[in-house]
Amino acid sequence: MNFMEIVKDIYPMAALKRIAGAHVVDHRNLKEEELRDAILKIKPQYTHEETVLELIEDVFHRTSDLSIRVISKIILEDILLEEIGYGLPVEDLEERVIAIEQSIVDKSNETDLAELAGGKNTEFYTNLELYNFVLGVAWEHRNTKSPDEANLLRKLRNRLGITHAKHRILEAKLGKFPKPNNELHTRQEIREVRKELQRKGLIFEIRNENKISFDILPDELAEVMQSIFHKDMRTDGYRIMLGYKLFRKKDTLRKILRTAKVESKKTEKNDDLINKIIARVRPNECLCNFTTDELHDWCNDIDQLVSGTKDQRCERLIEYYNSMQIRNPEEADDERRIWFDVFESLASRDRKHLRAEGVIDKDLEIETKFEKATDFLFDQVMNHTPLNQPGTNKPDGLLSFKDMYIMWDNKSKEAPSAVDLHTHLNQFNGYMEASNKHVPIFLVIAPVFTEVSESIAVRYAAENIGRNIVLITASELKELALEWGSDANKRKDEPFPLGLLARPGRFRREALGDLF
Repeated sequence: MNFMEIVKDIYPMAALKRIAGAHVVDHRNLKEEELRDAILKIKPQYTHEETVLELIEDVFHRTSDLSIRVISKIILEDILLEEIGYGLPVEDLEERVIAIEQSIVDKSNETDLAELAGGKNTEFYTNLELYNFVLGVAWEHRNTKSPDEANLLRKLRNRLGITHAKHRILEAKLGKFPKPNNELHTRQEIREVRKELQRKGLIFEIRNENKISFDILPDELAEVMQSIFHKDMRTDGYRIMLGYKLFRKKDTLRKILRTAKVESKKTEKNDDLINKIIARVRPNECLCNFTTDELHDWCNDIDQLVSGTKDQRCERLIEYYNSMQIRNPEEADDERRIWFDVFESLASRDRKHLRAEGVIDKDLEIETKFEKATDFLFDQVMNHTPLNQPGTNKPDGLLSFKDMYIMWDNKSKEAPSAVDLHTHLNQFNGYMEASNKHVPIFLVIAPVFTEVSESIAVRYAAENIGRNIVLITASELKELALEWGSDANKRKDEPFPLGLLARPGRFRREALGDLF
């Protein structure tokens, strides 16, 4: 939507006043239509590149409010500029901010410094190590960074070739992103930052014909921000473009990186090289690696105009792919949903039922599908992404929980037998002892437990303060997940508050009270 269309739809009145307050001098004395007319008259102030840059510097770097720095960057760069049409319903935007923050924390828990650098014994690994040390010093002894420190870190990143994405992962590894102790921002905190961005004239709030509120950037303002952020394409479009046949050879990908003076190794996978290109090479620079004839044939393959100069063809390709969006497969296509539907039968190893439902062919499949069904439960219903775990001596599942971990282990058992915690206690304790982060909750998921298991869990918690082994049956966990994911829960798209499970012994739903 262009500037004029958006200004006509700004709603509510409070948002109109905030947005007018960015540049309309006498906005407090004007009525609604006068405010809209005034904003339209001074449109150039809202879209002037130097002015917009100064305002972005304020919210990204100069403010002492760390939440504004973190959230505003996510809203503008990671969300709105990545959306076709540059807008998103307010509720969806708030959910996306929380989801992005959680994904960065999860990534920090899955990745060590060597993986982040693409391997040891490289100049980039040395640079990353140095930056990580300086970052740790900046955060030392207090739970904030001053604007001066943030600015120094930004200059150091530019000098060392470290992306802001890697910076956020390193901060999360220190337990400082998005807030101290890896606490996620609340919806209320996100709303306050949205209001601040409106006061700066950097986002607009509108309401459509269905009375749904949107945060949106006018096309003219989005173009200015793209120029400021050197963002020629949306990430989805860039990734789809890099799926074209010219990018299938590793030598081609490494040549593109080499031209951009970005390190790469022969041992790196194509997907990793593509991720590097997306993070470090602008689309125009990427396309310049191909000949005029190659670009001619490419345009022809996708039914685009083939005439013109090399630059014109590059521009045409970027415009074509920039309108494309990667769509996640529908949940119905996720085979784990089928296993989730028979969750209790997997836990109790009900072979007859599982075979009748076509879930298993061999008994050996039961434990694996029980584990993957649990992954689905946390991932798709309770909105927590299970972490990838290297090695073999590990629990069945791991979740990020602030600056800690939550572990779980699946124990299937055929009726009438019950799972006895005593049999597995050393195993579970070993997992927690080996963890590089504190584990306040260890879930044991089974069909049924022996009576003595609860007292063992309680005694373990008494002897290991801060560690809670929670015994929860498959049916109880599934019921809890479905309750959280029900349409009656207005917060169902938010992550389930895992801290509610921090009570040793048998899980008791009544102890949680009302969830929503």
